[in-house]
Amino acid sequence: MYELMLDTANLEELTKGINDWPVVGVTSNPSILKREGDIDVYARLAAIKALCGNRRSLHVQVVSETTDDIVDEAHYILRRLGSDVFIKIPVSAEGLPAIKRLAAEGVNITATAIYSALQGILAVLAGAKYIAVYYNRMENNCTDPNMVIREIRSFIDNSHSDAKILAASFKNVSQVMEAYTNGAQSVTVNPSVIHAGLGMASIGDAVRSFANDFYEVHGVGQTMKTIGEQNK
Repeated sequence: MYELMLDTANLEELTKGINDWPVVGVTSNPSILKREGDIDVYARLAAIKALCGNRRSLHVQVVSETTDDIVDEAHYILRRLGSDVFIKIPVSAEGLPAIKRLAAEGVNITATAIYSALQGILAVLAGAKYIAVYYNRMENNCTDPNMVIREIRSFIDNSHSDAKILAASFKNVSQVMEAYTNGAQSVTVNPSVIHAGLGMASIGDAVRSFANDFYEVHGVGQTMKTIGEQNK
């Protein structure tokens, strides 16, 4: 099963996106929260969690830098927002032990800041449920994100793990499709990427062409509903 998540903390964007699109979760990080200005962080996250309800996941990232502090911060986030929240932890020398400890407690973990297959494999072994691969950032670092996704996916499949690759850090629609094609089960995108994909000029041209053909026969402004009601 493939998944779509939204990578934003803007309530207006999230409300529309959750209502209009097949969204299964919301991801956030300190940089995303920074874009919202000087906000009450926990009030905003609580509002996002309310929008998610029981059918969508919320992913919240720690900012602590030592293993013990990461674990302590994760516990605090869970107390404030609920035990079903996914804790995002960078796969670093300090983060990996925290992932292992928290996963052993049954905490939902999203391993993040992944730039290599080794990071992803270690996170899977440590018990992370989502493996957040930074697609565009890898391309900017002259690393092939598609190869990394394929390698991690191969490990997941061969080890019969239920972990999922959550591809992130996208700048365009093509990157999203490449991530899916190469094995990512989930992607998280800023709503602007989806708008770009749905707003292509060729789509608008096709819609207008279909409508004009219909109007030429049945009159401007008519629809399948209106002509059906007229002919009852």
